[in-house]
Amino acid sequence: MNASSFWDNVLEPEEKLLWAGRPKPRLHWRNWRLYGPAPLSASGLLAAWFIIFTTGSQGDMWLLILPALLIIIPARATLQQLKTYKATRYALTDKRALFFRVSETETHAKAYPPSAMTPPTLRQTVPPSVGFLHNGNAKSAPIGFDYIETAEALLPHLNETGVS
Repeated sequence: MNASSFWDNVLEPEEKLLWAGRPKPRLHWRNWRLYGPAPLSASGLLAAWFIIFTTGSQGDMWLLILPALLIIIPARATLQQLKTYKATRYALTDKRALFFRVSETETHAKAYPPSAMTPPTLRQTVPPSVGFLHNGNAKSAPIGFDYIETAEALLPHLNETGVS
């Protein structure tokens, strides 16, 4: 299916596509929420290795298995999150914001009307993330389009939808 036939099936009559994109997270210290647990776990493994080798306990090498698991589990979670972002697509129309999860067999879509949107906030990730939806909890971070390279092009369109 090509892009134009995809949008013909998704958009309602008289609905205009304002912006479309996908997340492209990069390895950067500002993206600590994505990559944070793995380096911390690696430092735990290094500390365990240092303790074992400085105390001279040659028979206790099996103790490195637990810290190794502390690296494998967060690394697997990070890879799973990157796989999820790779399958995610975003779109903004004059009538709604759309989130897509594309797999080989099916596509899941979630739509939010402009009435659910709040003024956009730019999060300093690399590339930037734009939050414009809240889940009702004042302490939670805004929901929106994460790790998008064209955030500057998206912001005027969010204001066009009546969110200001």
